[in-house]
Amino acid sequence: MKNQSYQDDVDIAAASLERMLSSFAVLSPSDVDRIRGWFRGPALAHPPGSPVPLHPERKDARVVARGWVARGAMLEDGRRQIVGLSLPGDVILATDSVDADMAVWALTDGSTLDATLLWDAISEGADISPRLLEAWRQFRSAERLRLARHVIRLGRLSAYERTAHLLLELYERQSRLGAVEPGVLHLPLTQDMLADILGLSAVHMNRTLQQLRRAGLVDYRTGRAILPDLPGLALAAGLSIADALADARNFGD
Repeated sequence: MKNQSYQDDVDIAAASLERMLSSFAVLSPSDVDRIRGWFRGPALAHPPGSPVPLHPERKDARVVARGWVARGAMLEDGRRQIVGLSLPGDVILATDSVDADMAVWALTDGSTLDATLLWDAISEGADISPRLLEAWRQFRSAERLRLARHVIRLGRLSAYERTAHLLLELYERQSRLGAVEPGVLHLPLTQDMLADILGLSAVHMNRTLQQLRRAGLVDYRTGRAILPDLPGLALAAGLSIADALADARNFGD
C-alpha cells in the first residue's frame, strides 16, 4: 500500500493537470480517472538546486507535483540561463528537456511523479477520448508558444518589457490552474532566479523591479507579486492596446 505522502503528491499533481487540461477542453469524469491512473510511484523529492533525473533513452516523462522546476543551461563559470519553467501539473519530457546540453533542476523545494505511461498513452492515442486528446494538443501547443515567446522576449524586448511580459505569462498560467487571487501572483522565485530567466544581471533585475514598482505596476515581495494594474502591465510588456485589453478581460474572468 502506498503511503499518504505519495497519495498526496498524486492528488496534487492530478488536480493541477486536470485543471490545466480542462482550461483547454472540458474533460469527462472518465478522462479524469484515466489521468490519475497513469501516474507511477515512488514520488521523488527535489530540494532546491537538485537535478530532476530524466533519461532520454527511456523517453522518461515526469509530472510536477509540488514546487517549480527549471530547464536551461548551466555554464562553467556558474552563470545560468533558464529557458523554461514547469509548475505543478506540468509534464517534463526527457526529449524536451535535456537535449542540446539542457539541464533540469528544482528551483524550489518540490517533488515529481513518473508520468511516462501518461505520455505514452496520449501519444499513441489508443482508446483516448477526443476531448482529452484535444486538451492535450492545446496544452502542448501552449508550451511551444511559450518557448517561442521567450526567444522573442530575450531577443527583442527591453528589461522593463521582459519583466512585465514574464509576470503576465506566469499570472495567466496560474489563472488556468485557478490558483490566483485577482492581481496576486504566487512567485516563489528570488531576484537572482528572475534574472536567470530574463537574461539580466542581478543589479539590472533589481533596478527593473523598482521601475515597475514606481510605475504602480508591480509590488514584488518574497513569495508573491502584487499586480494592481493588469492592463497597464500588459502595455508595459509591449503588447498592442487590443491585446492588452483582451488580456485584461481574460484576467478578469
